[in-house]
Amino acid sequence: MSRTARARVVVAGVVSMGAALAACGGSAPAAWRGAPVAVVRAAAGRTIAAGSARVEVTLAEDTAGTGVSGSGLVDWARGNATLTAGRTGAQAARDDHFTVVVDGGRDFVTATSGRGAAGVPGTTAARPWLAGPPGAVATVAHARIAPLDSLLMRPGAAMDVAFLRGTVDALPYGGQEVEGVSTFRYSVHIDLALAASSSPPAQRPSLEASAAAIGPVLWPADVWIDQQGRVVRIELAQDPKLHTTTTRANLFITDDGNPLALTDLVFSHFGVPAKISLPAPDQVVEAQ
Repeated sequence: MSRTARARVVVAGVVSMGAALAACGGSAPAAWRGAPVAVVRAAAGRTIAAGSARVEVTLAEDTAGTGVSGSGLVDWARGNATLTAGRTGAQAARDDHFTVVVDGGRDFVTATSGRGAAGVPGTTAARPWLAGPPGAVATVAHARIAPLDSLLMRPGAAMDVAFLRGTVDALPYGGQEVEGVSTFRYSVHIDLALAASSSPPAQRPSLEASAAAIGPVLWPADVWIDQQGRVVRIELAQDPKLHTTTTRANLFITDDGNPLALTDLVFSHFGVPAKISLPAPDQVVEAQ
């Protein structure tokens, strides 16, 4: 982002903060006060403390809506998550259906099709699930499930918000409404090694597995935090190595002329019962 563009965002953030303060009777909620980096890092713990949530996920590849979208549950208390998704836009006719289950640093994925397409490479009708570390599963399944494989590379398929403890900088963007909820938005960069070292041992497996898959890069994200300090939306560039924030529309052209495909996650119904079952061992093929 250019210095001029960044300055405009800062100004927008200041103006929007003023609007947010006015909406709150002149004073910001306690969860929004303090240094931006500290606010975002604290949001990880506050969100995880809710125990669980529903999540809506959208991976957009172009402005025509081509990509993948779905919904699921995340159980932060147990380190598990599940997502059911299908193709959208121009690819919807393929009638593909995907299910992802996360268990700490281990992912499971299966694919079916109403048009008779094969499952994930290496799987069979009797063993339809591919399982293993995120990097291995994403690599083996890429040709069948892309762009969903990019989501698997993130901690807990991007649903493990503990990664926000690795925030190294945070640019306040402004107050915005998400699904009827008042939030404040920040553009951040994430260091997964820092996130892992800043998290309790029980919360590290997905962070460490993602770090192994992505490598030592600082990756950008935008995060929307509600007045209770919980994360209600996360937006990520599908390529974690892109050094850009996502403070524009759902998909835009970067300075080098390439389209930026984005992943959006929206969390709601915090504390909802979340019973997540893992695939039976005799239905699983290990990613090689």
